[in-house]
Amino acid sequence: MDSGSSNGSSTCETHQLVSKAADEPAPAPATEAPVSFAVRWGSLALLVVQNSGLFVVTRLSRTTHGHKYLTTVAVLLAEVAKMVFCVAFLAAKSDGARDLLTQLHAEIWERRRETARLSVPALCYTLQNNLIFLALSNLSAASCQVLYQTKTITTALFSVVLLGKRFGWRQWLSFFLLAFGVVLVQSQDAKSEQAPEGNRPLVGIGAALTAAALSGFAGCYLELMFNKGATSLWMRNVQLALFTIPLQLVAVAQSDLAAVRRHGLLQGFTTLTWLVVFTQFAGGLVVAVVIKYCGNILKTMATVVAIIVTCFLSMALFDARPTALFWGGVAVVSVSIWLYSSKPSAPKPVTTAWSSLNLAAPPEPA
Repeated sequence: MDSGSSNGSSTCETHQLVSKAADEPAPAPATEAPVSFAVRWGSLALLVVQNSGLFVVTRLSRTTHGHKYLTTVAVLLAEVAKMVFCVAFLAAKSDGARDLLTQLHAEIWERRRETARLSVPALCYTLQNNLIFLALSNLSAASCQVLYQTKTITTALFSVVLLGKRFGWRQWLSFFLLAFGVVLVQSQDAKSEQAPEGNRPLVGIGAALTAAALSGFAGCYLELMFNKGATSLWMRNVQLALFTIPLQLVAVAQSDLAAVRRHGLLQGFTTLTWLVVFTQFAGGLVVAVVIKYCGNILKTMATVVAIIVTCFLSMALFDARPTALFWGGVAVVSVSIWLYSSKPSAPKPVTTAWSSLNLAAPPEPA
């Protein structure tokens, strides 16, 4: 009887606590909601502008007459700018220079094994950035943009291999549609008259697809590392820059050392070139913000909008006249990305008295 009374009183107390918790008003995030809304949609809009602007501005800068700038140097300057900005951001959030140095020492040196692992995506991103420039020098802006969207399928494949994720039939259907759309784009791009003079379509296609594969692998690798700790994205960018900057310096030395000795690092730089550097630098930061505040689904939808924007900008700026086959490829790719992002909503977790109170579950009866 005592045991039954005890159990009954405990149950009553639990119900009282639940009722009390239900009656209490939930804290209203009145101050954070406007900021969150502005950050979410503002970052998505910036991502659309950055994605389409990068391809279009780079094409404009590479098709101008006169001395050409070195693409390897442009990538190097973008990486340096990203590191400087992230260090400045961390400094603004720290309590002085000593606190900043303590954070950098703890994250970079004391966790040097974890820092060393970032050399893998750093190498991937360095190659990817240079391959995008190579692709844009041999393809039209819209074709390069669509081909580069195969990073969706490579990201999915590496998500299965590295992260153990699973996809439904809609997602796998989107992968096949994406491959079909890429075939359509390839079949018409060889006939395009809008690519730069002296272009090699096969080289551009290979460069764009390889850049997409590297993007998928590096993104999944970084996601795997992000799940291991609470290191901020800004610190991750600093850690990445410790490898990307030296690697890019090697790329400059291997590809353009003779040209640098003759004409200097900034040869051929114009206002458009600096705009390319800024767009490349801003892209890495905007993507980090979008992933944090919006997630990958909205990020994918933003890239679809960027494809359409790129096509219209190409027609306006480069006098492009895409064929019906090309537009069909764009449409198929857009539908495939939409299918990939339209995952069914996960079932809501069952709310119990114990979960609502954040209490441990009661022990099982003997």
